[in-house]
Amino acid sequence: MSESHPPRDDADWDNPDLCPFCGAPLTDGGAGFMDHVDEHDTCRERFEAWLENIRDDMGGEWGG
Repeated sequence: MSESHPPRDDADWDNPDLCPFCGAPLTDGGAGFMDHVDEHDTCRERFEAWLENIRDDMGGEWGG
C-alpha cells in the first residue's frame, strides 16, 4: 500500500490515482479503476459493497 494512501475504508480518501480499497496505483481514476476492480477480487467485492451502501443516495445507476 502506498504511504500516502489513507487506511482502508478511510472517509478521507481523495486520490483518484490510487485504488481506495487497496492503495494500488491506477492508470486513471475512471476506466483504469474499473479495470482494476475487474481484475482484483477483493477490490471488486469491496466496490460492490460500497455501491450497495450508497445506491439509495444516487437516485439511479452510476455510469462509472
